[in-house]
This record gives sequence, C-alpha cells and structure tokens, in this order.
Amino acid sequence: MTEEEKIIQETEAEEEKDWAEEARKFQDLYLRSLAETENMRRRFQKEREEMSRFAGETIIRGVLPALDNLGLALGYIKAGAPTEALNLAEGVRLTLKGLMDTLKENGLRPVPAERGQTFDPNVHEAFGQEPETDLSPGTISQEIQAGYMLYERLIRPAKVLVATAAPEADEAAVQ
Repeated sequence: MTEEEKIIQETEAEEEKDWAEEARKFQDLYLRSLAETENMRRRFQKEREEMSRFAGETIIRGVLPALDNLGLALGYIKAGAPTEALNLAEGVRLTLKGLMDTLKENGLRPVPAERGQTFDPNVHEAFGQEPETDLSPGTISQEIQAGYMLYERLIRPAKVLVATAAPEADEAAVQ
C-alpha cells in the first residue's frame, strides 16, 4: 500500500467518524425537538381546557349583583306579611335556588364566611372591625357580602366584619 492510499484510507475513516458523529447530533436534535413538540401540545391542551372551563367567568361576574339583590329581597320579607308577599317571596326563593343550582353545576361555589370562622385574607375582604365579647379577635363577626369561587379561582372575596377584642375586656386587662 502506498503512502497515498494510506492517506486516502485515513481520510475516509475520519469522514466515516464525522458522519457517525453528525448522525448522533441530528438524532439528539430530533429527539429534543420531538419532546419539545409534545410538551407544547400538552401545554396548549391544558390552556384550551382552562379557557373553556373559565369561559363563563365574565357572565358569572355580571350575574353576582343580581344574586345579591335576590338574597336581599328575601331578607326583607317578614313572617307576618300578606299572603301575596309571601307567595312572591317563595317565587324569588325558588328563582334564586334554581339560578344557584345552575351556577354550582358550572363550578361556582360560595366562599365560606360563617360567624366565628378564622379570617383568611386569601378569600375574605375585611370590610371593617367589630368589637365582640363572644368571639376571639381575628375571626369573622358578620358576612356583609357573599364571596364566590369558580372552581379553584376566586372571582369575588367575601366581604366580612372582623371581630376585635371588646373595649370592656381591654379595660379589665389594664387594671
């Protein structure tokens, strides 16, 4: 074998190594691109699902004041009211119940804000403070306006009065 043939063989061997290395690089690039495409597909699918899940949020936000007004209307009916007023109140109650049932089926749920429950700034909005002797400070004294969540998203916090220590208890503690 001549010197020239040896050089040609070495060159061919190096080219084969280069092609093999190049093929590995392209295979790696292909696999990474495939994984990225799959990740994007999953992300887009999740975004589509979330968009459809929360598509009615704007409408629900618009309906919340009507829910509040129906609840207030029921609060004004007295037990000794005329029969016509009681019948009207029953119709309003059934309308409110039907509307709330439909909204619950679509993911709406009220934010719990019962008297004595611990105030949670993530779901409650402090409307004010109220001195209380029978409640510990930092708990809910009264719910002013109902709050709602759409699935796990807060769409309106519950407006509440937060209990504080009563002035009598403060004065006794000082003495």
